[in-house]
Amino acid sequence: MSLKDIAAEVGVSISTVSRVLNTENTSAASKELRRKIWEVAKQQGYMPNLAARQLQGSDSHRSLKPKSLYCLFAVAPQETKDDPFYTKILESVEQEAFKHNYILQYTFSASALESPNLMSPILSATPSDCLIIIGRFKAETLHQLEAYFKKIIYVGLNILDADCDQIVCDSYKITCSVVNYFYSQGHRKIGFIGSNEGRMRGYRETVKSLNLPVDDRYIISDMFLSMDGGYQGMLRLLDSAPDVTAVFCANDMVSIGALRACRDRNIRVPDDISLIGCNDVENVQYTSPMLSSVHVPLEEMGKMAVRILLDRVDGGHSSKLKVEFPYSIIKRGSCKKL
Repeated sequence: MSLKDIAAEVGVSISTVSRVLNTENTSAASKELRRKIWEVAKQQGYMPNLAARQLQGSDSHRSLKPKSLYCLFAVAPQETKDDPFYTKILESVEQEAFKHNYILQYTFSASALESPNLMSPILSATPSDCLIIIGRFKAETLHQLEAYFKKIIYVGLNILDADCDQIVCDSYKITCSVVNYFYSQGHRKIGFIGSNEGRMRGYRETVKSLNLPVDDRYIISDMFLSMDGGYQGMLRLLDSAPDVTAVFCANDMVSIGALRACRDRNIRVPDDISLIGCNDVENVQYTSPMLSSVHVPLEEMGKMAVRILLDRVDGGHSSKLKVEFPYSIIKRGSCKKL
């Protein structure tokens, strides 16, 4: 499969395909067209021709034979099935790895670590020292992973006390910013739906810093971060704290479920309750009202994970690195000033 073949199948010029597959130029094609080109290239087994680059010396230390890396979704399956957070990072990882002559061989869940009989044959067939972890990763799991992989990098929203490279957008700081934003809009009865990690700690500490009571009636912290989890969590929150006026949802799937729960209870968003989610996935722009969210640069984080991982492979660094990305609150129709 050549660039010409891909161009013919997609129905675009060869130069467009080349710019999408071989450069960082995102203006070369629309987002949907770029995705289609990558999908065709992946399906047809296209690999970039690195010979020219090697003749120029830019990649002379790499073999033309593609290398392998693996990816772990460190989260419950209930949370990955409907959340674009994971697929968006994974697509970015796969595309960036492709440009460096690496293939994402296999993606597995944390539960696979409990089944050595499943892991060993897979890793033996296409051995690799490289692993990218996406999601909420428990640091104690690292020892299990080190039995299989020597080069490990984590991508997610929680800064870990773990001996590995990390690419993060800090959920603790995100939550502090959202709670402070709600407060600046006149809200004093602020709720939280999520899980017991960085966002939960950020919520409690910020509420306390604003001299507001830390009231467990406003906290739902034992739900799966999914649409159903958001729906069930919001119903519980409305029962325990019917006077709540603003809610931070730990991710956008939770906020979509929470919005549905409000509608089923005849509670108007944003007139009665303001909602903000996290990650700013495309789905939130198709709800009514459109949901406010914290924008997290997922594609950039995926790309950086590959670059830092391969820099370690090439001996570019030996100390553990932590790269922290910025975020911003995107205000849409689900928030209202009191």
